[in-house]
Amino acid sequence: NLLFMKKSFLYVAVLALCATAFVSCEPNTQMTDGTKVWPAFNSDGKCGYINIKGTFVVPCIYDEAQLFSSGLGRVLKEGTTDFTYSFINAKGDTKITIPSNAWVNPFWEDMSLGEMAEGSNWGFRDPSGKLAIAAIYENVNDFSNGAAIFVNSDGKYGAIDKSGKIIVQAQWDRLADFSCELARYRTGKAGDYKYGFIDKTGKIAIDANFPMWDMVWPFSENLAPFRSGTKEGFIDKKGNVAIQPLYDEVGFFSEGLAAVELKDKWGYIDTKGTMKIQTMYDDCTDFWEGLAFVASGTTWSVIDKKGNVKISLGDYEPVTKFFHNGLTLIAKEDINGKTELKYINTKNETIYSVFVDGLFGLKAPQKVINKQEKKDKKLMKHTYTLGKTITVK
Repeated sequence: NLLFMKKSFLYVAVLALCATAFVSCEPNTQMTDGTKVWPAFNSDGKCGYINIKGTFVVPCIYDEAQLFSSGLGRVLKEGTTDFTYSFINAKGDTKITIPSNAWVNPFWEDMSLGEMAEGSNWGFRDPSGKLAIAAIYENVNDFSNGAAIFVNSDGKYGAIDKSGKIIVQAQWDRLADFSCELARYRTGKAGDYKYGFIDKTGKIAIDANFPMWDMVWPFSENLAPFRSGTKEGFIDKKGNVAIQPLYDEVGFFSEGLAAVELKDKWGYIDTKGTMKIQTMYDDCTDFWEGLAFVASGTTWSVIDKKGNVKISLGDYEPVTKFFHNGLTLIAKEDINGKTELKYINTKNETIYSVFVDGLFGLKAPQKVINKQEKKDKKLMKHTYTLGKTITVK
């Protein structure tokens, strides 16, 4: 489920996750979308889009506005008894209108998962708005690594390609999304689950009976985290140990670095297991656009891949926790029950700032890389939405 925040608040929608990893070998179209507009509130809590100068280029007429993907931004207008999603371009022109009260996801890998009518099954649209894969699925994921995982009426998991062809027969008890050409499968019973990997033909690539790990997570940049006993490391795509299990926890690789934890402090290693940034932080995020967010106590900073502090956020905290096309969103609560939301660039220059009613609910840093809340759930994609609280299937 996706949860979108209440009006006059901003929340990082994470597709059933509460961290900031993007797990893939091939960057998603939303992550790499070059459309240089960003969703933003006005002081009345309505949503539009600003440009790199902080000027609204799409007026604030929406109740929800999402980061662009595949050159389109998903927006929402809500009435008293109904709602309507649509996709717009960077000029604000409506390119795709979704039927009233029908749910639709943003584009992932140039495919948008959604209902074709209120209450229908789920299918996929392409960026022209045409039906690319018929709405025949009750349970299906967004595309990842060129494949989408579905569940049939018997509760078995399989996968389709972008033509809608079944490439992995629905015979698996559980499948995670594909990444690096492999999907993690699960076998066994509760309390004794075993995990392995299949390729895009459905052939077992790494057998779940391989006795090396107690738990293993999906691949990113051709390495997958695993746990042996109380320690974690990484395997390669043959199932061999690539980085020894020396750490209390590890994250996923992103831009050649992965966060690791030792004695409640976080740092970063490279794909050879060399410590590149020492374990000295209380919290951290993945690298994207060459930058990551780290916390010491309650103070957040932005560092580069050498560990140099590029920006100290002071009293502000990261909201999106990643830079997108050179901008990131930060926030600060004041004592008058308002929250300042501010876009800054990589030089810490303010691009746009607005005060909204209500406290944002910012907290002292928590571990964003957590075995139960991050690695063992659906892979997260960087996405954020401004708007009202809506539960999406």
